[in-house]
Amino acid sequence: SLNLGYESFRKAFVRRYGISPCAYRKRCRMDKARELLLNTSLLIRDIALAVGYADLFSFSKEFKKSSCMSPASFRRGMQ
Repeated sequence: SLNLGYESFRKAFVRRYGISPCAYRKRCRMDKARELLLNTSLLIRDIALAVGYADLFSFSKEFKKSSCMSPASFRRGMQ
């Protein structure tokens, strides 16, 4: 609807926010995951699904990459 190709959009997004749309999306997902880990008793598997990951392994791998700890360790450490 904007008559803007993906690459033009990506470049404009990076200029505006300083990161790619993909990195922004991952950051938002991990922020929401941290919030759910801290403020709910949901199973980690259910949190993974809630933030858009198809499986627990992919979620845990990405969470550890962004937080330097597993989701379970993060939850335990913040309680």
